[in-house]
Amino acid sequence: MRRESPGRSFPESVTRALFLIPFLFVPLSLSAAEYGPFCQWHRDPTTSMAIHWIATEEKEGERGEWKLGAAGFGYGDDDDQTVLKGMRKKYRSVYIRRPYEVPANAPEGAELTIGIRYDDAFILYLDGKEALRKGVEGAGADISKVKKHEAEVWEYFKLGPAVAGHKGVIAIEGHNESLDSSDFTLRPRIDYRANRKLHPVVREGAKWAYLGGGTPRAGWTRIEGVKGEGAEAPRYQLALRPKTGGGWTFANLRDRKFGTTEHRVFSADLGDLEPGTRYLFKIARWGAPIGSWEFETAPATFEEGMTFVTGGDMYGTRAWMDAMNRRAGQEDPLFALLGGDLAYANGTKGNRWLDWVDSWHKCAVAPDGRLIPMIVVIGNHEVKGYKFRPTDAPGRAQAPFYFSLFLGQEEGAQLTVDFGNYLSVVGIDSGHTTNIAAQTQWLARILGNRLGIPRQFVCYHRPAWGAGVKDDANDIRREWSPLFEQFKVDCVFENDHHIYKRTHPIVGGKRNDRDGVLYLGDGAWGVKIRSVPKDWKKRTYLAEARSVNHLIKVTMTSGQFVYEAMTADGDIFDETMRSVRRGAK
Repeated sequence: MRRESPGRSFPESVTRALFLIPFLFVPLSLSAAEYGPFCQWHRDPTTSMAIHWIATEEKEGERGEWKLGAAGFGYGDDDDQTVLKGMRKKYRSVYIRRPYEVPANAPEGAELTIGIRYDDAFILYLDGKEALRKGVEGAGADISKVKKHEAEVWEYFKLGPAVAGHKGVIAIEGHNESLDSSDFTLRPRIDYRANRKLHPVVREGAKWAYLGGGTPRAGWTRIEGVKGEGAEAPRYQLALRPKTGGGWTFANLRDRKFGTTEHRVFSADLGDLEPGTRYLFKIARWGAPIGSWEFETAPATFEEGMTFVTGGDMYGTRAWMDAMNRRAGQEDPLFALLGGDLAYANGTKGNRWLDWVDSWHKCAVAPDGRLIPMIVVIGNHEVKGYKFRPTDAPGRAQAPFYFSLFLGQEEGAQLTVDFGNYLSVVGIDSGHTTNIAAQTQWLARILGNRLGIPRQFVCYHRPAWGAGVKDDANDIRREWSPLFEQFKVDCVFENDHHIYKRTHPIVGGKRNDRDGVLYLGDGAWGVKIRSVPKDWKKRTYLAEARSVNHLIKVTMTSGQFVYEAMTADGDIFDETMRSVRRGAK
């Protein structure tokens, strides 16, 4: 698996494009073409963070090719420097852009101006912001009501202060009244006015990048030149720094196809971060700022009162999921352990994953704006056919969205996330893409190698010790439960049954308050709950069972764990405590 440092340098023109517009440091939504970002932990959370977002195929690229030509642009007037021979009856819009620099000797109070001859209409963007429009409603491919105008004389318009030495990008879109118009002209020059005189910034006849017969992609007004003419901003950039200050660094990004769609998943797998540190990060698309967010790495050593939340079976309705995601954020946990059946997409429904990401991004936010990172585990509804197949699991190819979205799943859905030397979280595939028995040897090695870690939790989807709502996973009882007992796992989180259950501490299915393992679940985050069988108390290993949507909040101290089951409204309806058994650090 590729490991990447957050540090990377970009050409000056690219970094200038990214930081051209100031960012507001509050959680924002991306444009309609992106879902996320959200944060995931799949390796040591004290020094790492993975950030993901999904870019939809909609408006991914641009039709046509940027070229270089001298202004003016047009046809039908015999005075155009760049003649657009194929424009008439084929397209009615032309886009041009180029960098500019106000001379260093421009005096204070100077004004930037454009002199232009145009036929029929135009919109001008200065440093990515619309500064002037004449004769047109709408923009880009969505223009309407273009007013006819002849390019008979030079016309001059003020654009704002001309600050000495300022560098930026100027972009103009020119529009014709109709496809069959007899002519078209877009002929600009840029000056600054001082002491009643014009001084050139971009001279008449200068070269501009231009696009005719195509549609520019988002952010085109902030990119200087054509591809190959200097450095063009990549599709996405991510920059980060500690919130306390310091220089911005760029993350290496990786992207991949999202499941069976044409969407792309973009990820920054950040490493070498400082423990217990709040970071700010920014994302830009084609050089255009999108937004800024915050995340925090786990502390280097254990801290009293650390918390996390856990649960599974998330997306029954968007409203139910949003409500519990908001509760997760409001509890301000260090992270969320999500136990499968995340989007209920059944390996085929990509749009449900977009909804799921969007909900987590918008709702699972701490009160101070921090994004809550997740550790994820697979469930049956991540897989085509969505069946429990403990001995003939269909393989990872049947869960294309899950495996393309999350990192740390390169060798299967089982994973281990160690927080320094004070906490370990183990995720296992309970018979969805890997057979249960095939993971037993791996699980024994993982648990055995972590005997020195004082806090350890395991999470999977299908319950071994349920309340009778569905059949229990007897393969897990046989293969894994003896290992949980042998290696003194603190708690095992199960899901899938759409109820709440808590067992007594058990060994071999019998209550043992000293040496037993606690099992909590059973997956009712945001789905329609099922009825608990009336005779559930006949299962003597059970301490509690209820039909209620919930998440579980775990609070860790040096001597004990507190487990609180709560509703989306924050009402705690069940609570239990357990002493630390593995030796505190």
